[in-house]
Amino acid sequence: MQAKQALDKRADFRISVDLLLNKYVKGRPYLCRATNLSRSGLLVHRLFEPEHGETRVGLQFQLPGCDRVITCAGRIVFWDEQLGAHGVEFTSVAPEHQALLDTFLLRSMDWPAALEA
Repeated sequence: MQAKQALDKRADFRISVDLLLNKYVKGRPYLCRATNLSRSGLLVHRLFEPEHGETRVGLQFQLPGCDRVITCAGRIVFWDEQLGAHGVEFTSVAPEHQALLDTFLLRSMDWPAALEA
């Protein structure tokens, strides 16, 4: 796991969110909070999770306005001690769950308003 680098290497557009999610470490669920989301990952704030050093995690969460639970695998790619959060890159997302993410992100970006500006 790397410390947060000065240059942001993320290529995907991110949106601000406020989501509670389950992060699974070695099969145990831990409640966490996500504050930004892209089609390839999210920023996760630990709440009651002990230090563990694992980089591979499972994730379960629901998007606002969606009744489906998204389940995917990810890996922790950086840790930001100042925020108490880590970046998780999705490593395995079912196609139907990726479609839910993509639809949610496109709706959240408000494309027509952005194109008129």
